[in-house]
Amino acid sequence: MNEVRLMETELNGLGWALKQIVDQTIQDPKVWESVRNIKGSLVVREAATSVAVTIWFENGDLGIQNDAIQKPSAYIEAGFEELADISSGQIHPVRAVIARRIRAKGNLLKLLRMSKVMISQ
Repeated sequence: MNEVRLMETELNGLGWALKQIVDQTIQDPKVWESVRNIKGSLVVREAATSVAVTIWFENGDLGIQNDAIQKPSAYIEAGFEELADISSGQIHPVRAVIARRIRAKGNLLKLLRMSKVMISQ
């Protein structure tokens, strides 16, 4: 069974919510196959509170920690509602970027691949 490893003993609320979603999505063999060879980091920041987490992808090992690292491979920032809409599958991350509902930086191709773990099935 695949599971996101905690990089710290305590996570903030955003971290716990994302960990639960990622733990669920990577059980799908199609999702796991598409992300298991990624190497890099994804920072997710909730815009209103500036609460952030970093999700690490290390060739089949996923980890999560509080706060944003300085130079992530990819970065998204959005309000709580937008993050909920993305994670529930109501809006695709690319569509959210185009509609300016979220801010994205870094390697956008990697972001597209990494974001698959954030979308509940």
